[in-house]
Amino acid sequence: MKRLALAAVAALILQSAAARAEMLDMSTVTCAQLAEFGEDEGAWFLIWLDGWLAGQADVTTVDREEIEDQIDGIAEVCNEKPELSVMNAAKEFLGN
Repeated sequence: MKRLALAAVAALILQSAAARAEMLDMSTVTCAQLAEFGEDEGAWFLIWLDGWLAGQADVTTVDREEIEDQIDGIAEVCNEKPELSVMNAAKEFLGN
């Protein structure tokens, strides 16, 4: 009975997540659009971006302080250039 209840809960969670799912081309999100994201969606985006950048640099470690510094730096670039894509703001901040 416990397994059936857990399966039902898992199915509801997956169904809810699927209903909210939407395809997003991360390379097209501008700084202005990021500023309009909710807190959770913005944090998710920035964590994804950090992982993507780490993959590009072949880095397999996570440094919380470094991530916070990168987010602050990217935010500064975005404040100055809201029309810039967030990925390009990150590249500009990181000197890529």
